[in-house]
Amino acid sequence: MDRVLGQSAALRALRSQLATGRVHHAQIFHGPAGVGKFTTALAFARQLLCHDPVTDLHGNQSACGACGSCKLLRQTDDAEESDDRTAVLSSAHPDLHVITKELALFSDDAQERGRKLTSIPVGVIREHLVGPASLAPAMGHGKVFIVDEAELLNATGQNALLKTLEEPTPGTYLILVTSSEHRLLPTIRSRCQRVAYGVLEDKDVARWLGEHHGGLDEQTRKWVVGFAQGSLGRASLAVRFNLVEWGTAVLSPIQRLSKTGRPEPDLGASIGECVDGFAAAWVGAHKNASKEAANRRAAALMGSMISNYARRRIAEMAEGCDPETPGDSEAALEPWLGVIAAVDTFEGQLNSNVNLKLCCEGLGMAVHGALMGVAAP
Repeated sequence: MDRVLGQSAALRALRSQLATGRVHHAQIFHGPAGVGKFTTALAFARQLLCHDPVTDLHGNQSACGACGSCKLLRQTDDAEESDDRTAVLSSAHPDLHVITKELALFSDDAQERGRKLTSIPVGVIREHLVGPASLAPAMGHGKVFIVDEAELLNATGQNALLKTLEEPTPGTYLILVTSSEHRLLPTIRSRCQRVAYGVLEDKDVARWLGEHHGGLDEQTRKWVVGFAQGSLGRASLAVRFNLVEWGTAVLSPIQRLSKTGRPEPDLGASIGECVDGFAAAWVGAHKNASKEAANRRAAALMGSMISNYARRRIAEMAEGCDPETPGDSEAALEPWLGVIAAVDTFEGQLNSNVNLKLCCEGLGMAVHGALMGVAAP
């Protein structure tokens, strides 16, 4: 679990459970996307399934790395490093069950196989979690179920978990990994122990980039750190899919618009092209990936990048504001608040299934409306 940077509170809570032998059978790992929740869940599972865990001089417990269970789990490491959740599904360990929306592709139900991969069907939960949870562990040392992106479970899927949460078989552990805990039903949250994860510090992200992507030039590294917003997952995506180009295609026109007040007529089209380009590259790199889900992911990243840029501009400008003239200060910051509001509208439209191209064009127009005619200092 030490592979997770900057999450000392979460790791202390999990180590305490292991040290005392009081591991709760159901847990929610919640926090921002890409901060190590899934990585920690796999590492925690490795320790729970280890047949001969070892304890260091500080009382910290870890997997032995040599027993039959640990040997079977080694193949998950490469998949985990590459952020390939589908590859993790192929783990040879019979008592580690990773539940993701992609499992729908292997359903016996043709209708379920044909669904868009934007949710976790209740059929997947019944077949890959509820059913196996009632069976004895194949290796005689417990079972671990990790539900990734648990917020993608609808009410029916979550309710299907309740009996397993209330009456688990001995040695059965369930970990729900989510970046949107509020979307889980109160009946689910009340039956689970919560483990919170926060965003990482920029220094942690920079250190991780140095260890894993040492060939980046300084300017690119700084851009990726800013884009990541404390998320190693976002940093990895930025490097793998060269999202620094988004800065040139989208943020540069926004910056020019704020300084000159002159139109940037291609802004909306550029936003759409960046989103579509990422989605196409994602589908090309992940077998059986959903283009619609990839579009949503790209759009969320785009909105986050633009609103984060606006917040940085607000922070920079606020430092130079005169407290004696609050009206002038508010007027100076208002355009960037308008940009953040435009992103909020954009995200709301996406959640309402408005056409993606129209959403991107609308975002470009709304940013224009906020910044046109305003020359920032």
